[in-house]
Amino acid sequence: MAKDENYLALEEEFAAAFIRDLIPGVLHNFANPLNSIMGRSKLLQRRFEEFVTGMADTYPDVTEEKKEDFNRIKAEIRAIGNESEIFFDLFKSLSGKFYMLDSKSESRINLSQLLTDEMRFFFFYLDFKHELKKTVRLNYDVPSFKGNSAELSLAFWKLIRFAVSRSLASILKEFQIETQHDNKYVSVLIRDSGGVLPAADIETLLKQVHSGDREVSSLVIDPGVLLSFLIINKYQAKINIFSEEDFSTISIRFPYQDIKVKK
Repeated sequence: MAKDENYLALEEEFAAAFIRDLIPGVLHNFANPLNSIMGRSKLLQRRFEEFVTGMADTYPDVTEEKKEDFNRIKAEIRAIGNESEIFFDLFKSLSGKFYMLDSKSESRINLSQLLTDEMRFFFFYLDFKHELKKTVRLNYDVPSFKGNSAELSLAFWKLIRFAVSRSLASILKEFQIETQHDNKYVSVLIRDSGGVLPAADIETLLKQVHSGDREVSSLVIDPGVLLSFLIINKYQAKINIFSEEDFSTISIRFPYQDIKVKK
């Protein structure tokens, strides 16, 4: 059954409310039992080791006889602890993304750290996790600049998703991202193996970025790319798109001296 306009309107309202109102409570309710699981698994591991040590002192023969059983139990407890740590890292990636999107004030932003958080979030996309060859080179020594992490996080989510989608549709299925800097700019390069983008579309897109025109006529470049560029353009960034053999590259260079972000 096709979704009617009333359903679509309520679906959009629910999605907005879910992110704004419900996600913080969901994350909070996950955090408490997760912290408890991690703490108890570490405590269980320590107590079991103490138990085995005590058994060895009191009943050395029994301990030697049950050595393989004890080792198996110890390995299982250790595995629970390791899986808890992995779960906690995933939870931090998810919660970090949503808390970042809720940021309303400006702060000093390390571009490499922001992109690290984005890349962790992208591992929740199974096609990205399993189907792409990924090359990530992020330099954490890049200078920081002042900005709003929420809008930059959203802008880079769209640009990365655009590149990932093109990579998935290609034969090579390769995605690359790297950061670097010189004495004026912090730069990010986002490469996909989706082939050459039409030069005319790129030229039109970049003209629209400079003019502030939000209307997208191109069917090749996702409209969200323009919206992302318009956000990034507020930071007086140098934006470019170019192609090399099978790869297209989005290049963005942020001046890292204190600048006045356009409203």
